[in-house]
Formats: sequence, structure tokens, C-alpha cells
Amino acid sequence: MRVRAVLPLVLALTLPFTAACGSSGDEAGASGTVVVRIPDPGNDGYLAAAKKDGSFDAALKKVHARVQWAGDFPTFAPAAQAINSGSLDLAIGSITSAIAALSVKPSFKIFAVIPPDRAGEGIIVKNGSPIKSVADLAGRSVAVGKGGSSEYLLLKALETFNVPVDKVKRVYLPPGETAAVFGSGKVDAWATFSTFLAPAVTGLDARILVDGGQIKSDNYALWVASNKVLDAHPDVVKAVFGFLKEGSAKEIADPAAYQNVFTSTGPQAASGALKDKLVAIREQGEPVKNVEQADVTRFDSVAKFFLDQKVITAPLEVAQYTVDVSAAS
Repeated sequence: MRVRAVLPLVLALTLPFTAACGSSGDEAGASGTVVVRIPDPGNDGYLAAAKKDGSFDAALKKVHARVQWAGDFPTFAPAAQAINSGSLDLAIGSITSAIAALSVKPSFKIFAVIPPDRAGEGIIVKNGSPIKSVADLAGRSVAVGKGGSSEYLLLKALETFNVPVDKVKRVYLPPGETAAVFGSGKVDAWATFSTFLAPAVTGLDARILVDGGQIKSDNYALWVASNKVLDAHPDVVKAVFGFLKEGSAKEIADPAAYQNVFTSTGPQAASGALKDKLVAIREQGEPVKNVEQADVTRFDSVAKFFLDQKVITAPLEVAQYTVDVSAAS
């Protein structure tokens, strides 16, 4: 799955809704304009370019909406919590994280998807590690995030290569802490995605042990909208979808043009091997698209996999949490 610093689709969009966000809702009610609050896209990707040139605002103006750039959500779990609380209405994450959230409180629906970023996800180890195959993970420790992409990638790899789950120690860590733990050698491997994978491979002397393609990952990225905003402003969600679809296609066609949008120096900028790795990953990606039945079938297989692996505790049919906004009036 792609996130802000690497693949700019992992941003969260917050769309003020009168009942949920008083000040923004008052503004929308007074001016007739729906304010779409979006976390700052940073220095990479088509949303960063849209912030710089105002093209997202131009697209949303047609449906009487505008962008307000705000904070960011580095992973989907806090975004789902914000949706549940009514302070966030649109977000992007992975199907794995979405299934975990839907199994607890289904307060949103999936309105767009991006096929799995198989080149940018997998399990990494240090270059000097004696671990040469997934089978070698037996008796070792692997850093993962609980109930999302990271845990899915590890469990999927173990299943694919017939390694008993109980032979591998899962070390649950917050995303922001994992690089330091992995870098210091306190875990033997790290199951992760491109936001963290690319910097680790280029900056932490790491290599990819197995990638998403080798384990046939179904870890889609997806956009979700709260039930409230879908009911109140389907035309705005449709406009967002159209912009994401067009913008993501442009970036895939020329990913280098969307690196270092605001600055080519400093901690936000990517250069050298990291920049090359990010461009190479993005070139293999696919653009945002509508949810199709084939996608839903694969979502259901991920939900069943998580149920079998005891990540979730009850069956989940994802189809009831999808919507086609392309038909919105």
C-alpha cells in the first residue's frame, strides 16, 4: 500500500459535515461551499502538485466544494477512528486495515480502489542476514503492525511457503517506531509496504526477502467515504473520485515529475537511490478505479483469510461496504 511520503495515495481526506464538524459545517452552510479538508500531501505525488497549482480546488469548485489542507494520517487505523468519531469523512488505506476496522465498527464504504502495489510491499531483512528464504523465518522475529497490511503480508508469506505460523514470532510495533527497531537489529525481519520499505532498502542496508508478487498479495489500496458524507454529498465524492483517477494515471505515466514538488532539499526531499526506488515502484503501479465485482471477490478472500488466521473474530462480507459513486448525480 502506498502512503504519503512514498506513494501519495495514502492520504486522508476530511470532508466537513454539518452534524459532525461545527465550524466547518457552519461555513459550508453559510457560503454554500462544502469544505474538503485534506492532510498536507507533503513533497511527493499528484496531490502535492494539485496543492501547488490549485487544480484540485478547480475540480471541486464545479460541485461547490473546496480544499482545506490540514494534518495527515500516516496509517489507516487512526483515520478509521476519526471516521467513527465523525471528524473525518474520506480516507485511504489498505483493504487489510479496512477489514479490521469494518469488523469493529462499519461506518464507511469503499468507493475506489487501487490494485495491489506488489512491487512496493513484502518482507525485508538486513543484507548481512543469514535469512535467505521465507522458510528461514522459522524461529525468528518479524516486526509487524497489528491487523493491517504488515501482518497480512507476513501471514500470507508463511502460508505461501508452508511455514507454520506458530514458528515465527510476531513483534507488534507502531509504524513510526519500527524502522529504528529493525535498524538496530532487535528484530530479524520486517513485513512492510512502500512508505517504509523503500527507505529501509536504500537507507538501512536492507533487501527484499519476498515481495507482494511472490506471495500473490491481494492487499489493495482503497478510498473510503463515511456513510454520512455519501448520503449528504455524493456529488462531491464523485468529483474527488474523478480527480484521483485522472491524477493517479498521470503520475504513473511520469512518476519522476511528481517527486520533490515543493523542494529538492531537506528531510522532505527524496534523492539518489531512494528517489530512484520510489520512481521504480510507482512505475509498476495502477491508477485509481471503480470497485468491480472481481475486486470484491478478492476482498472477501482477504476477509476469510483474516478470519482463518484469527485476525478478525467473525465473518465479513465486504460487498455490503462498497458503493459506485460514478453514477452519483
